[in-house]
Amino acid sequence: MIRSRVALWLSAGVFVLSLLVPPVLADSALRRFSSDDVQRIVGLSSPQISPDGTHAVVVVSHIDTNGDTYRHDIDLIDLRSHTRRTLTNDRKGLSDPAFSPSGDRLAFLADEGTGDGAKTQVFVLRMDGGDARPVTKAPEGVEQFAWRPDGAALAYVAEDEKPKKTGADKFRDSFDVGNNPITAHAAARPLHLWLLTFADDHARQLTRDSVRSIVGGEAQSSLSWSHDGTRLAFVLAPDAILNDADRARVMVLDIPGGAMHALTEHTAYEADPQFSPDGSRMAYEHSLGDSQITLTQVYVTQSSGGEGRPLSEPFDRSVHDFTWSPDGRALWFTCNDGSRIDLVRVPLGGKPQRVDLGDVEPTSPLERSIARDGAMVFVGTSVREPSELYYRPARGGAPVKVTNYNDSIASLDLGRSETVPFKSDTGIASEALLLEPPGFTPSRTYPLVLEIHGGPTSASTAAFDRLGQLMAARGWLVLRPNYRGSDNHGLAYQSAVRYDPEAGPGRDIAAALAAVRARGIVDEKRIAVSGWSYGGIMTAWMITHYHDWKAAVSGASVNDWSTDYSVADDSGADAALFHGSPWSSPQTQAEYERASAVNYAKDVTTPVLILSDVGDNRDPIATSYEFYHALKDNGKDVTFTAWPVPGHFPNDPVRTLDVYEHWIDYIAGHF
Repeated sequence: MIRSRVALWLSAGVFVLSLLVPPVLADSALRRFSSDDVQRIVGLSSPQISPDGTHAVVVVSHIDTNGDTYRHDIDLIDLRSHTRRTLTNDRKGLSDPAFSPSGDRLAFLADEGTGDGAKTQVFVLRMDGGDARPVTKAPEGVEQFAWRPDGAALAYVAEDEKPKKTGADKFRDSFDVGNNPITAHAAARPLHLWLLTFADDHARQLTRDSVRSIVGGEAQSSLSWSHDGTRLAFVLAPDAILNDADRARVMVLDIPGGAMHALTEHTAYEADPQFSPDGSRMAYEHSLGDSQITLTQVYVTQSSGGEGRPLSEPFDRSVHDFTWSPDGRALWFTCNDGSRIDLVRVPLGGKPQRVDLGDVEPTSPLERSIARDGAMVFVGTSVREPSELYYRPARGGAPVKVTNYNDSIASLDLGRSETVPFKSDTGIASEALLLEPPGFTPSRTYPLVLEIHGGPTSASTAAFDRLGQLMAARGWLVLRPNYRGSDNHGLAYQSAVRYDPEAGPGRDIAAALAAVRARGIVDEKRIAVSGWSYGGIMTAWMITHYHDWKAAVSGASVNDWSTDYSVADDSGADAALFHGSPWSSPQTQAEYERASAVNYAKDVTTPVLILSDVGDNRDPIATSYEFYHALKDNGKDVTFTAWPVPGHFPNDPVRTLDVYEHWIDYIAGHF
């Protein structure tokens, strides 16, 4: 299951990797994509445009395989000449660059200190030269920051300092579990707002509460200053536990007086407040319930408060991200729409309008991506090209690619993609993305692998898919279906997963597969099914209820919904898919059991590889253990492989590639 934007990109196949690019090989056009090429892809993130629209910065990431780490640089790109130079290189924890309001300085997050004592701090670099220097001294590190509009100060979010303990007290470390996931090892400490003024180098704490917390981590939302620097908007949760972040609300703090008030009367599901450029309005994200079964929409209200109205509603898609136009007359947002990631502009008094980006899909946040004159930068990708930086001039028109970090990858013999329509029994037409192997011809038959996206609130789109391209390079068809619950066909399709989290999506997946089979291009004896997160959940369901498969790979799956509800960090998301808690009534518990693959283990006829991280907070490994033993004890062909790391997916480069190789090698061994 997916909560954060980062996981959303991951679930859609845009896996977050930072990798090293080699010289272009003379025979690269004749070579297929390989694991070595995965390690050479350059990762791009956090693009920011200078206020005058002449330059952009972007975080550029490479892999150090020997150290199993990412090397991060910040590059400055001249948007006219397309030349670039590195401003700061190989800093650990480097992220989130932001130009000062006048463009004379650049702030960013990076680690300060060494070893266990290293903490993330805000650094500031003068654009006219000199070294970057840390300007914050947060004992537990900084989560995020925002420049004040006059450039003389910045606000930042930091976790409360750990209490100092000595002697035997160091071992008195019990904590109240509450709504924490099973992976928690300590009580979550609140995050609070601080104000740093550069004139006196003084940091002042702005919010204080022993329980309530600024949202952070996967739930992190924007900080936004009013144009005059007197008010600050942020999102406040009842505590620092991710399970409770859905009950967060947009708050507005009056800096001089210290008074704080809620923007609206909503009690939950608010995020990402942004003052309009003139400070008169506030835009924010809100959904009427859990984001799996309701649309996340952009609302605009008066900055003094009130619910306002949802400007994105006519588009009937869940909004991923948004920002104001510099003149304050429109909002820009991104969303999944059919087989694409769309960029949409909506005037305050008009209808949403798609922005034509050709075959490029935007994959980066919009905040600070638009200059005062309306010029825009974004990280974009397409089926046959990994991430590059794109520039859209203020006058509009087609986006211009301004970097060539991944030209050597784009010149390889890569698979091509087409859209395969299918009819869901919801009555809504959907589609699957079919990635064809290099040299594909419709007169032949090919092995086929289903690569099912996570979420379910996500979608497979025509972006570069590392795992899919590795499979296509093996000569396989790769099918990525957008089953019900996907967020690319409006509220009716997205919410159809409610009370039907697996059987209905399973029928959609089967319908997508049937549409490809009807073309006569599939080797019927070599079909495999696979996926991670909700894709792993659906893989487990497909092998317990369908028997077309030569092999299956189920990663980070929920195989027992009642167990997952009790131990995961998103129990509210589980409850939203069903009629509440499994422990609330025998009827609800039976509903959970009917959807749990572990209860159908005896029906499995497919060899299956189960994959998981031991420290997975989202879909904890416990239900993978259950499924493994249920299969093994019923004499099924099952292998269970785990990685000894925290998180829903390994975040280091070597283990990431190791997941890919286990996945592909297992299927190849059964084809």
